[in-house]
Amino acid sequence: MSTAASVEHYIPEKTLTRFQILAISLCALINIFDGFDALAIAYTAPAISTEWELSPGALGIVFSAGYLGMAIGAMTLGTLSDYLGRRKMILFSLATVTLTMGLTSTAKSVEILLAYRFAGGLAIGAMLASITAITAEYSPDARRNFMICIVQGTYAIGATLGGLLSAYLIEDHGWRSVFAAGAVLNAAVFVLVFLLLPESLAFLLNKRPAGGLDKANRIITRLGGEQLQAWPDSGTQQRGSVGVGALFDGDMRKWSLLLWTATFSAMFGIYFLMSWIPKVVVDAGMPLDKAIWIGMSINAGGLVGILWLGYRSATSGLRFMVASFMTTAGVLMIVFGLLEAQVAVLMVTAVALGFFGQGGFIGLYSVAARLYPTAVRATGIGWAIGLGRVGAIIGPSIAGVLIGLGWHQSVYFAVLSIPFFIGAVAIWSLRARELDLG
Repeated sequence: MSTAASVEHYIPEKTLTRFQILAISLCALINIFDGFDALAIAYTAPAISTEWELSPGALGIVFSAGYLGMAIGAMTLGTLSDYLGRRKMILFSLATVTLTMGLTSTAKSVEILLAYRFAGGLAIGAMLASITAITAEYSPDARRNFMICIVQGTYAIGATLGGLLSAYLIEDHGWRSVFAAGAVLNAAVFVLVFLLLPESLAFLLNKRPAGGLDKANRIITRLGGEQLQAWPDSGTQQRGSVGVGALFDGDMRKWSLLLWTATFSAMFGIYFLMSWIPKVVVDAGMPLDKAIWIGMSINAGGLVGILWLGYRSATSGLRFMVASFMTTAGVLMIVFGLLEAQVAVLMVTAVALGFFGQGGFIGLYSVAARLYPTAVRATGIGWAIGLGRVGAIIGPSIAGVLIGLGWHQSVYFAVLSIPFFIGAVAIWSLRARELDLG
C-alpha cells in the first residue's frame, strides 16, 4: 500500500478522471444556483419596489442585506470548512439556502425580507469558499485556474438563467414565485450533492479526522491510486499555522492585504452593476423586460470573460490578466454612464462590462486558491470573499444614495468606476510567484 503524503501524488497532472470531473461538476452545479439565489433580488427589485413603494435608498439596503450575509458567512462559516470539512459545510449551506428562499417568497414586509436575505447570504458565503477549495484541490495544477474559473463562471449562468426565469414568472405569477421556484430547485441540488459529492482528499490528508483514513482510501481508489495503510508522516501541507492568524505569516500579510483590497474594489463595482442596472435602465424609460435583458447581458458577457481569463492566465499569469481586466472594466463603466437608453447599444456595452468586470472579479478566486496552502485554503478564500463582500454591501448602498440625490447617470457611473482602477493597482502590486506561473 502507498505511503504518499501529498495529494498531488493522486491527482493526474494532465488529465481529469471521471471522479474529479464529478466532484468539480457538482461544485459548478451548486454555483449555478448560488448565482440564481444571490441575484434573484436584483431581478425582482423593480416589482418589489412598486408593490411596497420603496425609495432608492431603501432598495439599496435590501440589496446589501444579502451581501452582508455573504461577507460574514464567508469569513465565519467558510473558515469552519478548514476544520469540519468542505462537504459538511456545503450540505449545511444548501439546506439553509433552500429554507431561506422558500421563506423569502412569504415575506410581508421589508424587515422580514431583510432578515431572510441576510440568512441566505450567510449560507451562500460559506458555500462559495468551500466549493472553490474543493475545486482547487481536485484540479491538476496546470488546469487549476481554468477549473476554478469554470466553476465560478457558472455563477453567471445561474444569474442569466435566473433572469430568464424571473422575466417569465414575475409577469404571470408575481415576484414571490421566483423565490419559491428557487427553493424547489435548491432542494433538488441538495439531494444530488448529498449522494454524490466527496470530501476533499487534500482536507482529509491534512486534517486526518476520525474515520478519515477509510474515506481517503475510497477516494484514492476512485482516483486510481494505491490505498494508504496508515496516515503518512506528514500531511499534504505543513500542519503548523491554521486559522485566520496564518493569513499574516511572513509574506502572507502583504499578500492578504492586497488581495482584500482587490476583492473589495472588484465587488464594489460589479455588484453595483448587477444590482442596479435593471432599475437604472427602467428609470431611464425602458420597459422592465428590456431592462432585465440588459442586466442578463452583463452576466452573459461575464461567463465568456471568466472562461477566457482562466484559459489565458495559464500562459499570461493571473496578475497581469486580472489587473488588465479590471482596468478595462473601469473604463467601460464610464462609457456606459454616457450612453442613451438604446437597447442594442446598452446590451453590447453591458456584455463588454460583464466580460472584463466579472472576468477580473472571478479571477481573484483563483488568486486566493493559489496563494494559500491546504490547511488555510478555505479560510484564505473565505476572508478574501468576506472582506471583499464589504464592497458588495457598500457599492449598491452608495449607488442608492447617489441616485437618490439626483446625480446625473454619467457622474455617478464615473465615481463608481474608481474602485475598479484601485483594484487593478492592488493586484498588480501583489508580486507573488504563484500568480505569474499560471
